[in-house]
Amino acid sequence: MKLITLLNEIEEKEVVGEAEFTTKSFDVKDEVGKFFVVEKPRSKNTTIEDIVFESDVFYFANQIRGGLKFENIIGLYKQKSDARREGMEALKAYQSQLKEMEDAMEAFRTTKKDIEEKKKVAREKIEKLKQ
Repeated sequence: MKLITLLNEIEEKEVVGEAEFTTKSFDVKDEVGKFFVVEKPRSKNTTIEDIVFESDVFYFANQIRGGLKFENIIGLYKQKSDARREGMEALKAYQSQLKEMEDAMEAFRTTKKDIEEKKKVAREKIEKLKQ
């Protein structure tokens, strides 16, 4: 019976010890400092200011909780110039992809229109042959 009592006392002390530890206030330290985040562009009108922002660990953590997703982050940079350079490259690549997509859609529309016109001509020829 004494062993069980001792174990219970130990458990109670551990729980109290944990509670004291978690409620004790600590000075928060940031040894990382500021850094710059580069996100992927998400729309045609995205600017460099939209995708590059200065942060620290705490602001970044809040951004992640607020909806920023890791898969939308291109990189984290210590120097603003490096972040802006990467952001500009990302914007150029995004705009290039948009241009390619727009060109492909235009080619598709043109081809579709040509096919419709050829169908119309073919129908007219079939109607003439039927007469």
